[in-house]
Amino acid sequence: MANLSSSKKTENKSGSRPGNLTQRAFLVVALWLGFWILALGLVAGLAWIPLAQINHRSTIEFSGIVAGIAALTLAYTLRPRRKEKKSGESVKPLSRDTAAPLYAMVERIGKELGVSATVNIHLIGGATAFISGNKNWLGRIKSLEVGLGLPLLGTLSEAELGSVIAHEYGHFVAGDLSLGPWVYRTRISIARTVTDLDDSMFFLDILFRWYGKWFLRLSAAVSREQEYAADATAAKKFGPVATRSALEKVHLISPLWSSYLDYELGPALNRGARMPIFEGFRRFCKPGIRRAEIQEAIHYAEAHESSEYDTHPSMEERVAAVVPGARPGMPPLAQCLHLLGGEQQTEDAWYSLFEVEQLTVSDWDNYAADVMQAINKKRFEGSWMDPKVLPLSELKNLALDPDSLWDRLRPEGVSFLSRLGKRQYVLEIMEAWISACLTQYGYRASLIPGQALVMTRADGSVQPATLLQTALLGHSNLDDLKRMEQSPGTSAVTA
Repeated sequence: MANLSSSKKTENKSGSRPGNLTQRAFLVVALWLGFWILALGLVAGLAWIPLAQINHRSTIEFSGIVAGIAALTLAYTLRPRRKEKKSGESVKPLSRDTAAPLYAMVERIGKELGVSATVNIHLIGGATAFISGNKNWLGRIKSLEVGLGLPLLGTLSEAELGSVIAHEYGHFVAGDLSLGPWVYRTRISIARTVTDLDDSMFFLDILFRWYGKWFLRLSAAVSREQEYAADATAAKKFGPVATRSALEKVHLISPLWSSYLDYELGPALNRGARMPIFEGFRRFCKPGIRRAEIQEAIHYAEAHESSEYDTHPSMEERVAAVVPGARPGMPPLAQCLHLLGGEQQTEDAWYSLFEVEQLTVSDWDNYAADVMQAINKKRFEGSWMDPKVLPLSELKNLALDPDSLWDRLRPEGVSFLSRLGKRQYVLEIMEAWISACLTQYGYRASLIPGQALVMTRADGSVQPATLLQTALLGHSNLDDLKRMEQSPGTSAVTA
């Protein structure tokens, strides 16, 4: 039934798309103008009240004072803001010498869709893509900035990647990118106005909140129509099979890749380690018991429910629009890393984007022992939590009231962490201290991407996270903790 309703919805959209989209685009621009007319009109109207009272009554009454303060409050919320810097995009494009096939592919697709311009390709971290244009003072395109997500090269076939690129060109050719800044700026302006007025006593935020919801609903409808049109361009160029498969794969890998980047690859890079990127992701995706915070992040990303404010149609709607009657599936992963010379060359290109003086080359089999353990050991040396001073057997006492450790472990400067945030900060340090203790006692660390850290010695293995949780529940066995402090015996220690 859900698939049938999606198909009907798609047929209605495709039947009236051109005129409907144009009308809605003009409506969005009109609403942008309406927002500023409303806001500035309110400022002028409120400011007029005290001025009128002075002119006609030679005094300002209480209502005039309130109106004047309200006018100043609203005017302040509408003040010009500094532009936010974009993050996640490299200013350094890929070299044409090392990425010649990829450049040729992107430029060929552009020419076939009627866009001829110099292209600069950037590798970006997310499972996404973008195209933006640099214009001269006459409004003509000088060059195009094309961003391609690293995971797209590692999981899509060449035809599927071509479909993604054609989709972005579809937005560009249709002029969606010209409308986009209007919509974005208006959303930001409304959101900031509502936020700044939320705690005021004048209830002006109610009016802007209502206007904002109306604007978001209409602009989101325009954005969804644009996505359908861009998907149609991609399907026309590379076929519905490749387009559908690309949509399904990006939807499938995006939550996994984001978590891998945030919890594994990113922290490794911050620790100064250069890791095999795609090998780590393949291990991350294999079946296994993932760490709780990673599983929670993946579940949160996958659990999003569609609403009228979404800028993209649901996956079911997009797939049904490309292949009528179809439902999303799980196509096998592929790769098109040959466009950058292969897996190693692609990773070399990615790491060259970071301004890091020196990265230690490592691999996922030795990273935990060679990098994580060494850093963790130095972290506690000379402190009151140095394992030489504070043995693991003290875990039982520390876990009785971990919140009381905040004052001894808090970072320098002013902290704005919530009570829960403070507790998480303390527990993270406690888990790292457990690992440092086990290192002191001859355990070696190992880590499978996505799973919990494991410490192993001749007499058994243990997970620091499990030891900590057991202690917090009051179930720690003091004899077991003391046994871990000794040289390896004959009995296994497992947690």
